[in-house]
Amino acid sequence: MQTTKKQHKERMDALRAEARAIVASGACPNCGAPLKRNLAIIGWWQCVQGGAIGWRADASKPSCSFQTFTD
Repeated sequence: MQTTKKQHKERMDALRAEARAIVASGACPNCGAPLKRNLAIIGWWQCVQGGAIGWRADASKPSCSFQTFTD
């Protein structure tokens, strides 16, 4: 089944709404850590526990790969 432009727009709008709700909560849905904005791309948000030990907010906790886009 081929997706129409309207269906695609509706799906993308729903995904962005979900992302905005997650960001508004301020907490990562995977691990509960705070979220931070990555200014490299507009609307990019990541868990503060992302990356290697030197980049995570708390090195004693596991890494988390959650990221989302609001725009």
